[in-house]
Amino acid sequence: MSIDVEFDNEQVLEVLRRVMARFTPAGMRPAMKEIGEALAASTKQRFDTSAAPDGSPWPALKPGTVLARYRKMMGGLGRSHFKKDSGLTKRGVVTEARVGAASEKPLVKSNPGTTLRDTIHYQITDGGAGVAIGTNRFAGEWEGGAAVHQFGSRNGRIPARSFLGLSEEDDRTVLDILKEMLLG
Repeated sequence: MSIDVEFDNEQVLEVLRRVMARFTPAGMRPAMKEIGEALAASTKQRFDTSAAPDGSPWPALKPGTVLARYRKMMGGLGRSHFKKDSGLTKRGVVTEARVGAASEKPLVKSNPGTTLRDTIHYQITDGGAGVAIGTNRFAGEWEGGAAVHQFGSRNGRIPARSFLGLSEEDDRTVLDILKEMLLG
């Protein structure tokens, strides 16, 4: 599965055209490597800020998701947390408050090396004339894979939390790297 996100910043495209006219793909490789490293870092930063490339915040986790994670973390809630009518006891209310205080972020789990963020990488393409940013996490799977997080689930139960794409700051970074290459 492949997801292509293109940017159309005319200023960046004009400088890129000038660079491509002046350098071979192999000659562009160092700049593409620098761009790849910068964009991969920027993409990973979105997981820390819980924000899309356009700066909009990701939808918060649903309370049931947070509670399920907390249950798993705490080894499950017992009968003492619930009333017969399924409401929460005082102990359950305290537990629910702790869940809220946990402030879990979407797309971030506590096990380092197992999160979507940790699978973000760049790859030099077109013989050195291009760069791709992405993940191989659950490649080819719509339900549960990276695509469901980027675009939301088809049934609407999981909201989109876009992490791939270029921010205005990313555009400026790419432009600065390309201009530096031209000035050489």
